[in-house]
Amino acid sequence: MTAEHPETPVGAASLRNRGGVALLVICSILSAVLLIDAAVRGDVVTAVLLAPWPLLALWAVYVLGVASRVRATPDGVLVQNLLRTTFAPWARVQQIRMRWQIEITLDDGSLVTCFGGPATRRPQRLGPGRTKEDANGRADDAVAALRKAKASAAPVTPAPPVRRAWDIPAIVALLVIIAWAVAAVLIAG
Repeated sequence: MTAEHPETPVGAASLRNRGGVALLVICSILSAVLLIDAAVRGDVVTAVLLAPWPLLALWAVYVLGVASRVRATPDGVLVQNLLRTTFAPWARVQQIRMRWQIEITLDDGSLVTCFGGPATRRPQRLGPGRTKEDANGRADDAVAALRKAKASAAPVTPAPPVRRAWDIPAIVALLVIIAWAVAAVLIAG
């Protein structure tokens, strides 16, 4: 079990956007190069005063591209959209479908849209003599995996409630970065 969510086993697979982690790595390297350059050309204090701005950009890339995800567990599905986390037990899930993103319809009629999971792509324009390729295979596989996880879940009565929460570590990190930025502006004056 992880500290993130009590029902999330360590081996559960997450469905994420494909480019988020790569973008985070690229932005981290670029931020490190810029801060090292500031420390070499100026001094360490200058780099510390400049650090909140690239860290704020890294935080945004992390929240938008990496933290947002869909995770199937034996007990239900965990969906994190930006800073909001929703855990829906399988007994509460009525339908799983793909529209633009994965959409999960709950038994109370509410809809959970999974911003962090795979998404459908636009159909590609085809030139003469080319055949249509399946551009949405990964998205369809993700829906099939979620449906399979739901079908293999043990029935639970009564069904546990849907739980929604905030991503507290990401919010605390944002508040620390903002406080650091305010202090940097006040010091640099």
